[in-house]
Amino acid sequence: MRIRVCFDGGVINRGRTKAGDASWAFGCGLTVVIAATCATAATFFDILLVTRAQVHCQGDPSSGEKFADVFWLLSRIVVIPMVSALSAIVSLPFHLLARLPWLAGRVWPVPVLLALTIGVSVAGPVAMVLYDVATEGTPGDCVLPWWPSWLPS
Repeated sequence: MRIRVCFDGGVINRGRTKAGDASWAFGCGLTVVIAATCATAATFFDILLVTRAQVHCQGDPSSGEKFADVFWLLSRIVVIPMVSALSAIVSLPFHLLARLPWLAGRVWPVPVLLALTIGVSVAGPVAMVLYDVATEGTPGDCVLPWWPSWLPS
């Protein structure tokens, strides 16, 4: 343990970091990694699934439609990472609940709250991909053969 004296004469104990600090940093880092992974994967899958759905429903698009799709694709490259970041921000309260003193000493709430954190972080990008496939990928009354019947088309 190191002891330092402040400029005003007060004494500060500066010890090593506690184990809780490391798990706190890991938890916040995990949220950032999940958000970045979801943003990347959701953008890729969104573009891939919507393109395949449009080819299935409309056939090969003309050059004008391909040009219009470029602007839609660029908007998805911007929008889906924002949705992933918002989902990660919304999931942070579950991560913070695991750090409360009356829950921190118990074993069962931490995995449950970690699962809720991951679930909420992933829910936004997944919902965005499903929405895009349902609205952009299936024009008119076209129903995709791989589209589940319980989801709206």
